[in-house]
Amino acid sequence: MIRKFLFSVAILSLVVSCNTETTFKEVKVNDRYSISIPDYLQPCVDLHKDASFQYQNADKDIYAIVIDERKKTMANHDLDYDIDLYFKSIAAEPFLETIKDGKVSTPASETINGNKALVGEITGKIDQTPIYYKLGVVETPSSFYQIITWTRQDNKEQMESDMTRMIDSFKELPQAENETPHPAVNTDSIKNSAP
Repeated sequence: MIRKFLFSVAILSLVVSCNTETTFKEVKVNDRYSISIPDYLQPCVDLHKDASFQYQNADKDIYAIVIDERKKTMANHDLDYDIDLYFKSIAAEPFLETIKDGKVSTPASETINGNKALVGEITGKIDQTPIYYKLGVVETPSSFYQIITWTRQDNKEQMESDMTRMIDSFKELPQAENETPHPAVNTDSIKNSAP
């Protein structure tokens, strides 16, 4: 009788622990954007030198960063990208150059909080360890944002829903009008159209 009771308690606690949903919290970054993250992630500073947001949990082996690039700054360097070219050339290409056997999935077009987005998966190896990345690129009127989360490939099934939820929660905060690039005015066309 006691053995059956203990067995039932063990099964019940296992079922309860499997059904526990991750708690998320919203983090605002530099008055530029917000992102909801699992409460098990902690801030860190050494994942990527250009990231404005860096969180990790080394015990669970999950990491997340955001890299933001203002279109105004890109325009000052004569860089003009649409979201497809940005995803391929700026966000995904570096992975293929730095990880072994890197493969990038065809990204899915999405709308994340009213903005165009592309979300794809990247797989490869780092030091012979298979790694799984989920990469989201969000284009807003003022910026491009790369939201990158990763874990070991054998951890994908457990972590993928949290990774997806982080990307889907991304939201740009209201920006100053001068942050949005404006098309250059062609002064010749103004002169020619004068009466």
